[in-house]
Amino acid sequence: MPARTASREVLHAQAVQDIARVRFAYPNERYPYFKTYTNHPERTMGVRTPRGTVVYPDIVVVQDPENIVKILGEVETAETVTEDEAHEWRLFAELGPLYLYVPTGYAEEAQRLCKKMKVPVVGIRTWRYLLGMDEIEVEDYYTTWSGLEDLAPGPIGRILKRYLETKPTV
Repeated sequence: MPARTASREVLHAQAVQDIARVRFAYPNERYPYFKTYTNHPERTMGVRTPRGTVVYPDIVVVQDPENIVKILGEVETAETVTEDEAHEWRLFAELGPLYLYVPTGYAEEAQRLCKKMKVPVVGIRTWRYLLGMDEIEVEDYYTTWSGLEDLAPGPIGRILKRYLETKPTV
């Protein structure tokens, strides 16, 4: 493997691990039956497609112990925010709620590709490592509209959201 490709793989694997730690910290007090798996650098949890094949999104959150898919996360690098990858995003989005993580500066292109390829992502997030630090920074870029509770004013909206809240925010 050329050095350039190897360094991209290392960056991707590190970003998957760090995003899972920061945004998918399950189980936790609120979701004690959720469990997070990462598939980089090694595969740990596959997801079965309707055709019976198994795919490995970067991050898989399941309801434990039943292994029911609750959330999927796909982490991209600058080189992988492409139409070819968008085909994979579409498949993953059919298997569970998909959050797409792209490097800072690539969110508009990812959103354009999702629209063009009809990929129903739940959210697009950006990620980057701060210079001189090992800590990853993740920012929300886009989240799908979740329902009428988002239109309700102030306290009513908050009450409705608490009442209707069944999906974790990642």
